[in-house]
Amino acid sequence: MEGLLDRPLNPNKLLKEQFVSNLTGSSLLEIAALSTIVPVVVVLRKWSSRDNIRRDSVKKNDDALADHKDGVYYFSALVIDCLTVVLPILLIFTILAEWAYICAISLVVVISIYILLKRSQSHLKAQQHLPSLRADISSYRVSVVLVTCLSILAVDFKIFPRRYAKAETYGSGIMDLGVGSFVVANALVSRQARNITSM
Repeated sequence: MEGLLDRPLNPNKLLKEQFVSNLTGSSLLEIAALSTIVPVVVVLRKWSSRDNIRRDSVKKNDDALADHKDGVYYFSALVIDCLTVVLPILLIFTILAEWAYICAISLVVVISIYILLKRSQSHLKAQQHLPSLRADISSYRVSVVLVTCLSILAVDFKIFPRRYAKAETYGSGIMDLGVGSFVVANALVSRQARNITSM
């Protein structure tokens, strides 16, 4: 009876403890590459959409056909966002983790070429639409939540590199960066940042 009580209930407990222990994180260069990839993917998606101007909402007294078109538009935008933002980030954080530097450099080159092409064509257009600060802050907050959710869900699987997990004592990983990013994201929309006095 005594030997039965000494055995752990979960025989894989030791394996699980070894899997989540002694994490030292990754290099700061790799964290910089990963934290560059996310905003570049979001910016490329925003720039690639044909309608950067916010669409007017459908009025309540419009017909059902307009509601159907609006629903199809938002569903197609959701699918495109998943394919162009969520899927690349998920792949880079898991399967393509060994090529994070190459992915970061190639995405920065693509966005640089796009900026140069935009500047060369900007003198032809008389009026340019500048993106609003509110939209940029929203994009940053969405990307922080997206990376955090993907990392939290993927950290328990072997496909997620252990160096990206939260470091135990010393070091830094992409999940350590998430804590600071949440602080910055919430500070950007705080009452003090928006100059709102307390009631």
